[in-house]
Amino acid sequence: MKMRRIMLTGVVVTAIASLTLPVLAQQDYPTRPIRLVVPYAPGAITDTAARLVADRMSTVMGMQVVVDNRGGAGTRIGVQNVATSAPDGYTLLYVNSITHGSMPAMSKSLPFDPVTSFKPVAPLFWYANIFVCNPSVPANSIAEFIDYAKKNPGKLTNATAGPGSGHDLLGSLFKSMTGTDITHVHYRGGGPALQDVLAGNVSCIYGDGNAKPLLDTGRLKAFATAGPQRDPVFPDVPTLDEAGVKGFSLPINQGIAAPAGTPAAIIAKLNAVANEVLRQPQLMQRARELGLVINGGSSDKLGQIIQDDLIKFGKIVNEAKIPKE
Repeated sequence: MKMRRIMLTGVVVTAIASLTLPVLAQQDYPTRPIRLVVPYAPGAITDTAARLVADRMSTVMGMQVVVDNRGGAGTRIGVQNVATSAPDGYTLLYVNSITHGSMPAMSKSLPFDPVTSFKPVAPLFWYANIFVCNPSVPANSIAEFIDYAKKNPGKLTNATAGPGSGHDLLGSLFKSMTGTDITHVHYRGGGPALQDVLAGNVSCIYGDGNAKPLLDTGRLKAFATAGPQRDPVFPDVPTLDEAGVKGFSLPINQGIAAPAGTPAAIIAKLNAVANEVLRQPQLMQRARELGLVINGGSSDKLGQIIQDDLIKFGKIVNEAKIPKE
């Protein structure tokens, strides 16, 4: 009888240990570097923002958050890498309106689900692209641009970073809402696209905060921004809605997600850390310089943003009849 009690006691202790060890492990998290996958090549605005956040999170947690660029296939490569990673909090994804908006809308099929394969961690920023053109374009306002485009169908061109890119969908929405015929010219990335606009080979492009020096020196001219409010980098440039394209608003949201199944305690800790770094004055200043509007909040808030983007971009793709790949 005594031996039986000892055996039962051992079973109970083992059972308790099996329950408490994962909890203790989560409390100690992180114990090794965290990989933040950015599904883009280095240098783009998304990569810059991710590195800004990763650096600050590293300091707060006392453990390095390493940016891992996994560009290619319209962000599919990086997104799938995280979707199939262990849900232990050591692999995260830098999400945006492309990874969880336009890319799923443009895809015939995916080996992952943009909603169920991930657990939202925290919303971070949103930014609005700015519609800029080569100075040779004979217009100085959106009204003049639309008028010229309607009188010269097919003559104006819009450079994009590829089919289904943010540039492509912004341009498609603009054409749909204004009834203009503007030819899209696709490139393998925003860099080559911008260079051809600067060279005058293509008329226009939807740029970001990196376009400011080119506007300041007159190499490009700005018409309007594509967000719900004026861009902090370009306070004198109206939104498309203000400029007369009523209801136009297509900001690019950014945030962090983890593989589905990541423990709630880890999600909560990462969310708290992300929101803490968003309140840091140095990060806030750098975000303003980049044209990033801070948009922190809960995991559920990012989940809602993702759902909204999936609906919004899906509608654009369907209405513009953009071929799916």
